[in-house]
Amino acid sequence: MHDWLYSHKHFGPFLTNWSQKRVFPTKMKYMMLAVMSSTLVFTWFVSFSIKAVLFSGVFMALVAFATWKYPGSVAEHERRIKAGEKVGWFK
Repeated sequence: MHDWLYSHKHFGPFLTNWSQKRVFPTKMKYMMLAVMSSTLVFTWFVSFSIKAVLFSGVFMALVAFATWKYPGSVAEHERRIKAGEKVGWFK
C-alpha cells in the first residue's frame, strides 16, 4: 500500500514533498479551507447548534493556522532553507 501511494500520479508527489520537505501545496490549503467552510455551514443547517459550530470552527481554525505555516511549494521551501528561516513550526 505504501509503495502504491507513493508511486500514485496524484498522491505520490504530495506525500513525497510532505515527508521529505514538509511542503503543503497552496492549492490544497485553499481546498482545505473550502471544505472546512462548507462543513461548518452543513453542521449549522443539520444541528442548529451554535456550540457545535463554534467548537468545530475553533478547531478548524487552529488546523488551518498550523497548515499555513508550512511552505506551499518546493521553491518556497528552498528559499526558506537558503534564508535560514524555519520551514514549519520546529525546523
